[in-house]
Amino acid sequence: MRRYALTFSIVLAALLFGFAGFNSLVDPFDITGAPDIDGVNERRSRIYGDGGRVHSADLMARGAAASVLLGSSRTVDGFPREPEGWPGGIANAGMRGTNIFELSQAMLLAARDPDLRCIVIGLDLDEFGTHSKAKATYWLSALADGRRSWAFARVALSPNTFAASVQTIADNLTGGSPRVPWQDAYEPGVQRARYENGARGIYRFYLGYNADPDRLAYFEDALDAVTEAGVQVTGFIHPLHAWREEALFRAGREDAYFDLRRDLTVLFDRYSDREAAEPCTQGGSAVLWDFSGYQDFAVQPAPSPDATEAHPLFYEPSHYLPHVGQAMLDRMRGGDGEALFATEDFGVRLTGETLAGTEDAIRTRRQAWLGTPAGQEAAAFITEVEAAGPAPEAAPPAYLNRDDWNDLRRAAARLPRRADAG
Repeated sequence: MRRYALTFSIVLAALLFGFAGFNSLVDPFDITGAPDIDGVNERRSRIYGDGGRVHSADLMARGAAASVLLGSSRTVDGFPREPEGWPGGIANAGMRGTNIFELSQAMLLAARDPDLRCIVIGLDLDEFGTHSKAKATYWLSALADGRRSWAFARVALSPNTFAASVQTIADNLTGGSPRVPWQDAYEPGVQRARYENGARGIYRFYLGYNADPDRLAYFEDALDAVTEAGVQVTGFIHPLHAWREEALFRAGREDAYFDLRRDLTVLFDRYSDREAAEPCTQGGSAVLWDFSGYQDFAVQPAPSPDATEAHPLFYEPSHYLPHVGQAMLDRMRGGDGEALFATEDFGVRLTGETLAGTEDAIRTRRQAWLGTPAGQEAAAFITEVEAAGPAPEAAPPAYLNRDDWNDLRRAAARLPRRADAG
């Protein structure tokens, strides 16, 4: 029996070692530093197969960037992988399908690097609802506990990683890749269908949307800790195409939208007077920008039913293209844009002094757009959606618990002061 148990243990250990070694060698999430091997992993095609959590968390845990850019799929797909013109450089650490629970933990993980200067974070209503707190690979990544070595072990032994490894090899052998969200040209009707399906789906999402005040408080605790540690946080409200913004208003979420803008403005103002060690934008240690609200670039007409040329700004109502994100970074740094990105018409700083005026401006812009052919077309489509009586998209609520708060406080307690880093 003893010999049998020993043999079994040796075989099991060998299998686990081989399994972990295979995953580490292929390195589908680009975290182990494994060499690029032609026909195996030269193209890390599955880095975002998990939404990007493993890769982005590892990037932050090892302190690979002077600044990090955080947010949902709008950040992943709406900014270049390596944005230009940011002081010291900035890494796109966006994660698809995320929310403020994961983003708050990401802020704290990034701020553990004593050389981190700035965090730029995208926000909107989606991040503050009662829907799920985290995706499955959150618990594999360094986001879960801030420990890169433990995360490495969890990832190496994960069946999810094995599936990504196999797919990475297949992609390298066949030339395949995951679907990308935009193309240079489309078949007639494809883009139009994206806009219509996107607006229809998001209308149902907003019908079932419930704000969670605890999520805002959770984010505040993270913002408090990070700015106290000397890191500048520049927040921005994501832009959305007017088709999605109109779905929000027509679904009765206008008050929730304006309430969030007010709450975020108060929150960022509260910590703006702190001293940031090496700020990247003007306005203090906590700065808030807004690129939403029927701005000129977001009310450009949707693709026509027979359009084949790619829309120049949005590939569907919820997601903007990378050159828009680059223009947003330039604007937040005080640069002068051109055409639709001209300074006077693109983005607005939200402070206690500007807030009321910006709300009035949004309502004015909305009414002006609804008077245009493009606005009337969108309004007519959403009227058809309403007439069909769609059911709300009601996901089971997921609330923050005591362990979530304790994890956040422990992570906050580990942050180094920038001045202490010398």
